[in-house]
Formats: sequence, C-alpha cells, structure tokens
Amino acid sequence: MKSGIAVWTAVLATIAYTSSAGAHHSGYMYATTPIWVKGSVVRFEHVNPHTIITLEDKAADGQVRRWAVEGPAQSGLDRRGSDIDVPKVGDTLRFCAFPYKSAAEISRDPRIRPSVDPSARRSSPAADGSAPQFVAGHVMVMPNGKKQLWEPHGVIGECVRSSDDQRSSWLDFINSSPSARLAWCDQLGYAHVQSNASLRELVEEMDSSLAQPCK
Repeated sequence: MKSGIAVWTAVLATIAYTSSAGAHHSGYMYATTPIWVKGSVVRFEHVNPHTIITLEDKAADGQVRRWAVEGPAQSGLDRRGSDIDVPKVGDTLRFCAFPYKSAAEISRDPRIRPSVDPSARRSSPAADGSAPQFVAGHVMVMPNGKKQLWEPHGVIGECVRSSDDQRSSWLDFINSSPSARLAWCDQLGYAHVQSNASLRELVEEMDSSLAQPCK
C-alpha cells in the first residue's frame, strides 16, 4: 500500500511540475542576447500567466513577420494599475526582447528540469495559417518614445548596448522607473554580466551615473 501511495505521489508531483513549467517559465529558458522587434499591435491578450501582445511587421518586400511578445501576468499588470501604459490595438511598439533558447540548449542546462519545450510555443495562427514567434518583451517602447519595463525576465544592460537610443535616455528611464531600477540593480549579480567584461564595464559606468547608484 505504501509503495502504491509513493508511486501516485511521484506521478502527481510530476503532473504539477509539468503544468507549472508549461505555464510560467524559468528565466534560464531565455537567451541572454536580445533582439529588437517592432510592429503594430493586432491583438492584446490580458491573461495569466503571461499577457501576450501580437505584433505584425511588414517588410519592404511585403512579407509579414509576427511576434507574440510575452509580458507580465494579468494579475501583475492589474496591480501596477495607472503606473503602466497598456498597449492598444493599432499602436506601433518596439521591444527589447529575449527569445527562448533552443530545445538543445535547454536540455543541456542542468538548472532546467526536462519538460515542455517552450521554444516551440505557438499562439492561434493568423488567417493565412502563419504563427508568431514567442519572445519575452523585457523593455517596451511606446509610440511616444516612452520606455517601460514589461516582462521582468531579461538583462537590461544588454538592451542598452544593443539599442540605437542615446545613453542619456536610458539613464532617464532607470532614474524615473522604480521597476526599471530594480531590474538594473538585480542584473549586477548575474553571472552573465560578471563574466562579460565589456558588458560589466558598461553597466558599472552607467550605474555610477545614476541619481542613486546601486553600488
């Protein structure tokens, strides 16, 4: 009897873990090098565990690229209330976004237990049958140029050094946004920042220029 209970306990634990992993993902599942994506909002899903903004970007040759940009959970977004600008259908947005690692990279990472491969996630396909690529939208740039932290997973220093925006605009953003400053200070302890000399130098230089440096 005890062995039967033990088996069922293990099975239930596995189901619980798989459900949780499929819903909300460890930060280790995201790449550390960001990409910048831009497009017009065609759909905003105000849901848990991640809100999802679907963007469409039409290239000069007429090809349409679609992105499913993950953001904060519905509950988290609601708690932030008027402190955050919620995108609307038709808005043209830019994101510093972090794509998922490949299934092979995830399988080699000892910090991630085997489960559903999130890099293969797909949302409802568009009318032409195409599906967007999922990314974590770390920093969102609104149509008026205002920046705000969106999905917490990411390395904000990487967003700065991959951006064409003036360094001063990033300092203004970090100084004026408590959530951005928290993300900025948190990254100082990341192994990725500490092991990358050029990134660490950029982060430390900018940190010393903040109104309230983290160090």
